[in-house]
Amino acid sequence: MTTRFTEPKAGSRTGPALVSGGFGELSARAGSSCLEELNITDPKAVIDVHRRHLDEGAEILRTNTGGASPERLDRYRMHDEAFIVSYMAAEHASKAARSHGGDRRVMGVARVEALAPLIGFLPLDRVEAASRTMASGLVGGGADLLLLETAQCPARIVAAMAGARRGMADAGRAVPVLVKLRYETRLGALARGAITDGLARAAAAVAGIGAQGLSLAPDNLDRPYAETLRAVATAYGGPLFVDLSPSSPHWAAVAETDLRRRIAWAAGRRLEPLDDTEAPARPAPANDAGPRPAARSY
Repeated sequence: MTTRFTEPKAGSRTGPALVSGGFGELSARAGSSCLEELNITDPKAVIDVHRRHLDEGAEILRTNTGGASPERLDRYRMHDEAFIVSYMAAEHASKAARSHGGDRRVMGVARVEALAPLIGFLPLDRVEAASRTMASGLVGGGADLLLLETAQCPARIVAAMAGARRGMADAGRAVPVLVKLRYETRLGALARGAITDGLARAAAAVAGIGAQGLSLAPDNLDRPYAETLRAVATAYGGPLFVDLSPSSPHWAAVAETDLRRRIAWAAGRRLEPLDDTEAPARPAPANDAGPRPAARSY
């Protein structure tokens, strides 16, 4: 069975849909630095955070899975719990969204590690396997779209997307996939201009695999965020997700560019469209023919 994703109505005419923040406030509840463990041990605490985010205006809830990859959970002897951690995280977010009323959605966060202790760089089959595990749990638990975070290496992007598609097939649902690029300095050059060029090449790879949205992590950049985002957006012509803290100084710079009309999702802040006829880009629907999201030109 496949599903279609519709942006919240509140984000269709008045700016990007608002995405909830992180889970730092759970740190005091965690018995270790593994916040994702709370998806199993203290679901009420996780749901309470989601409800606070909704009360603050979030239209899309991100799951408590920023560190839920099998490799990261292995540090806490929870490698084999990677699927259930992701599944329960999506289930908790879905429960909060349903109980709040209105048109609220869940963004399943799947961060694929580039490195693992003792292993070094993860081989591509491990990248695909990790992505598959997280995607199957998140989509099976009720996520309406995936945020697939990976390093800038095109081969790793392809492997992560392949895993996500297989995970969605396992879950029996297809949802849109957004890719978040994070520049891993140990995978690329550090010369000025090389990082931006590398991210632009990665964005072209994202366009080639049919991802339905793109985001850029602000870490390790060699140029200002807005300038780098512009280079990335040139290589990828679809909707953008600006995943920044509302207090970030990068926000003002992004808001002053023509990129704002392409921002479909924003972390905790709404940007007004340039005029009433230029609403943000909308994500493509999932492909009814199967679990692979449909490619789309913009």
